[in-house]
Amino acid sequence: MKILKIFPVLLAFYEMIAYLSNDMYLPALPQMTTALSTTPLLTQMSLTTWFLGAVSMQLGLGPLSDKYGRKPILLWGGLVFVIATLMCAFTFNIYILLIARFFQGCAVCSVTVAGYAAIHELYDQKEAMKALALMGSITVLAPAFGPLLGSVVLKLLSWRDIFGLLAILAIIVLSMLHKWMPETLAPEKRHPIEMKTIKHHYSTVIKNKKFMLTAAAFCATFSAMIAWIAMGPFLVIDAFHYSPLMFGVFQAMVFGSFIIGTRCVNLGISKLKPTKLIHIAVYMSLCGATLSLIFSLAFQQTLLCFIIALMIFAFSSALSFAPLQRLAIEASTAPMGARMAILSSMMSGAGTIGSLLAGYFYFGTSVSLACITFISALTALGCVRYGEVGGTELNA
Repeated sequence: MKILKIFPVLLAFYEMIAYLSNDMYLPALPQMTTALSTTPLLTQMSLTTWFLGAVSMQLGLGPLSDKYGRKPILLWGGLVFVIATLMCAFTFNIYILLIARFFQGCAVCSVTVAGYAAIHELYDQKEAMKALALMGSITVLAPAFGPLLGSVVLKLLSWRDIFGLLAILAIIVLSMLHKWMPETLAPEKRHPIEMKTIKHHYSTVIKNKKFMLTAAAFCATFSAMIAWIAMGPFLVIDAFHYSPLMFGVFQAMVFGSFIIGTRCVNLGISKLKPTKLIHIAVYMSLCGATLSLIFSLAFQQTLLCFIIALMIFAFSSALSFAPLQRLAIEASTAPMGARMAILSSMMSGAGTIGSLLAGYFYFGTSVSLACITFISALTALGCVRYGEVGGTELNA
């Protein structure tokens, strides 16, 4: 019983550390450029290589976790993360840094595939949703406070110490996971690694309409949150001329709303069916996105109204994240590793799309972000509505 409570918290903290490796060092980019005698473009490429790593390994780790179990894959991935993070801390070569950043991103895949597979196997529907919501409220602390925490470390120490601190924290949490993480895949339920079988499993998941639409609804709103992370600093600091501290305040307001939403999931699923909660959440998301578009057009000189609308979107998105993830998993009977590999790949792809949209369609106003948010909310609603076949709800 104690393991059931401790494991998801430990997994969430390890995932948060992994995400901090991409958020906490952002304020150090100028210092790193000087220290490594390189160009700002190459230093910024360290963000890209991390994301490339984060989208590269899911389809391989799914079958491996179905063959060898969830715990070994997670812990071996953790070892890769620690080594790569230490390489970042000690290197004097930008190209070694880029390689290390790629492997840092790869390690995240072991969390989203093997770690989350264990969560879904360990808990029933409602308990899994509660665990996923709790984990979401912890992991979101990385983008919410990572840059601020990195700035504090930079005031006291150096950019190398950011990576050193993350490596130490990862070692501590992974040691605790080694003790407290249960192996949820019994030996008799494991699958051999055969390309024909793997292809069949992935094909089964991809052809499953309910799985794909439910996962797509989750990914649509996730991409909008990533777009805010990518575009927010430029919008707040450059376009509206607020201080970095005020950006931190706005960031805390948006992600604070997300955290409140994750904590409301427990109350929601205790009183409503998961599908009902999802419908309420996606309509609320669309309302928040619509308000963000209206405010960005009507009050172009004022940011606060837009932030409030974004808070509504973040809160309602958090209400739907855990139920959508669980119902997507329940929609298929393929091996859990295959299901999580596809879901994790879709999530990483959505994050990449969100960041690319933010880069290509940012024109110095909140309108571009509002449009991305609105389209994402509309897409999520469409996926949920289209996922109902003949009036049957998603989890039927």
